[in-house]
Amino acid sequence: MVRTIDYQDFTEMETDPQAIEEPTTWKTEGVPAKPHFPVRPLYVILAAAALVGIVIVCLFLSKSSEMAAESQLLRAEQAKVQESCNSSTIESMEAEIEETQNKVSEVSSQMENLQSTVAEMSSQLQNVGAALKEMAPDMSTQMRKLQREVSRLSLQMRILQMGGSDKSFNLHEWEVNVRNETANSNWSDLSGHQYYFSSDRLSWSSARDTCTSMSSYLAVVTTEQEQDFIISKMRERSWVGLSDLEEESVWKWTTGEPVEQRFWESGEPNNEFDEDCGEIKENGKLNDIPCNLRRHFVCEKDDVGAQ
Repeated sequence: MVRTIDYQDFTEMETDPQAIEEPTTWKTEGVPAKPHFPVRPLYVILAAAALVGIVIVCLFLSKSSEMAAESQLLRAEQAKVQESCNSSTIESMEAEIEETQNKVSEVSSQMENLQSTVAEMSSQLQNVGAALKEMAPDMSTQMRKLQREVSRLSLQMRILQMGGSDKSFNLHEWEVNVRNETANSNWSDLSGHQYYFSSDRLSWSSARDTCTSMSSYLAVVTTEQEQDFIISKMRERSWVGLSDLEEESVWKWTTGEPVEQRFWESGEPNNEFDEDCGEIKENGKLNDIPCNLRRHFVCEKDDVGAQ
């Protein structure tokens, strides 16, 4: 089959409007003709699209550049603000740390001074305590000797002034007991002191005066050792040098020393029956009873030469 094609003149297409509007047809023998499209409008459209794309890309790049510049500027401002904040915060923290360190140093210095003062005071207290311990036995001995002399002088004055007429003091009873107790004296030693345990019973005042006549005094109980020693030797509950005769409810030993509560019987002293004088019971505890009751008694003196 022979295909014949009719070609149209392109010049004619450019000048003839009809040629532009009507598509060129391909004629083949026995085959239907196909339409022909113009080429230039397609190029124009593509060029316009490319131009629009370029414009869009340029606009995008320009906007992106502006946004990047703004972002960079914002980052720079943020960095400045952060640096400023960090610098201010660090300076503030450093100032607080320095202030705290100064306070800690001041407190530490005060603590050291306080510890030094406490140590010095403790040393002084220990020295005072040691001195008092050394002085205590001598002071106690001197007080007892002084009390003994006072009691002796008081007794002599009562004998001279009352002549045995005072009901609270029976001179005849005292003289008889002095002779008996002196003749049968039996003293026991404990830690530089001597103790006499009577075989007769007297009132508290008569017992006190009897001890005085033997250059001694009613026993004073100030230690557990003395307490145990006395109850191991005495025959039964006995008078000791304890009373509140000078001031009601103010119990003292005849030496002027106060009485420690631990030596009292539970619930004593109670002054139940006008009880102003003290006795020591078989269990070693002190008890207050009326002074006119008759009891054995315990005398105490500092050394043999005092008898």
